[in-house]
Amino acid sequence: MRKALKALWILLAAVVVTAAVSTVLFMILHSKNLGCRLKKEPAQLPVLYINTQEEIPWEGNATCSVAFVNAHDSVIHTGKIHFRGGISSKYEKHSYSLKLDEAHAVCGLPSNRSWILNASYIDKTFMRHKLCYDLFNMMDSNNIAPKCQYALVRENGRPQGLYIVMQRLNKTVLKLDTDDTSAVIFKEPKIFYPDNQMPEKSLFGDNYQEQTYPDFKKGDRNYLMDNFRHFLTQTSDKEFYAHIGEWIDLQNLIDYHLFLLFTNGGDGVKKNFYLYKQDAETPYRIAPWDCDHSFGRDGDNEKNMLERPLDVNQNILIDRMLKSNQYREALAKRYWDLRNSGIFSYNTIENLMIINDPLVRLGLDENTKLWPIDSENYYDAANYDEECALILDFVKMSLEHWDRYFSTSKVSAKQSR
Repeated sequence: MRKALKALWILLAAVVVTAAVSTVLFMILHSKNLGCRLKKEPAQLPVLYINTQEEIPWEGNATCSVAFVNAHDSVIHTGKIHFRGGISSKYEKHSYSLKLDEAHAVCGLPSNRSWILNASYIDKTFMRHKLCYDLFNMMDSNNIAPKCQYALVRENGRPQGLYIVMQRLNKTVLKLDTDDTSAVIFKEPKIFYPDNQMPEKSLFGDNYQEQTYPDFKKGDRNYLMDNFRHFLTQTSDKEFYAHIGEWIDLQNLIDYHLFLLFTNGGDGVKKNFYLYKQDAETPYRIAPWDCDHSFGRDGDNEKNMLERPLDVNQNILIDRMLKSNQYREALAKRYWDLRNSGIFSYNTIENLMIINDPLVRLGLDENTKLWPIDSENYYDAANYDEECALILDFVKMSLEHWDRYFSTSKVSAKQSR
């Protein structure tokens, strides 16, 4: 047991040092690139014109053409499209899943075939997803979250308002070695749930672990998640701490853990993430997905200024890691690395919002006329500016809370307030 814990401690120490170096390098590069972009690109919004000869379905696909129009040029592509969303499907404004016949660099994002047009209906700032994804990408150069941009959408000539154009987390974005048979992607695998909360298998069919790469019909890899779950729940402490780093990237896990704490991203504790393995040499990594529940609001728009803090112990991997003093110390050290580098800071979130603000405002009037902010779907009638202020108030509150928490001499295994 002592040898296993010592091995874990050495690994975690290396993780924290590597993460700190990566953070500094990323901030330097990010600041330089940001300055260039702001000087050369005035605020403007692309427009996506979706045209179909049939109704767009929720299941299956409709054939479509999509014209991408911006200030510099326009191009038309063909592809397949359908509406997407779980709980969000009840809202009048719908999100789309778009797969082009040929890869295209939509809205200046890296070229790909698969895209999400996120309605962001429940978030009046249109920023929570983008803030979360940008933040997670900034935390470490090996972290991957979707890159996003804003656009107006037209469906068969009808305005649909402002959308967040997002990368789909597929083999290209997640940088998989497609020649390596060990490379896999699972969307929301059911491996981090406590036993008494496991979702019913009957609701998900054969592809219970939501394998998205390789195509489930061409090769079932669900057993890999079953093996991981067995390791998490059935191994001795000695075996667990000696080998957990072979299963999952501990640097990435620590970053994801802290990302959830800082944003109060309760929906990401057991679901709303991708688990992926790039090749045989890399362990699994986590990429966040769906961040409506963050920065002062729950996923249904209810205000949550830490009145309902997330319970990370609901995640059986994090819960078991928190029983290790070494992990808790590495977690605290990494938190202060992120604070001292300025990534976890009020100024960073404020600056990201300042960058987003002129683009959001270009589409805000159209969107508000189509989808009023005083709809019964919202808990209050807060407008865009009030909601932006709420995010910044939350950031200040969250930083004060976690600064106090990680300033204690010992980080407790139970992360309760």
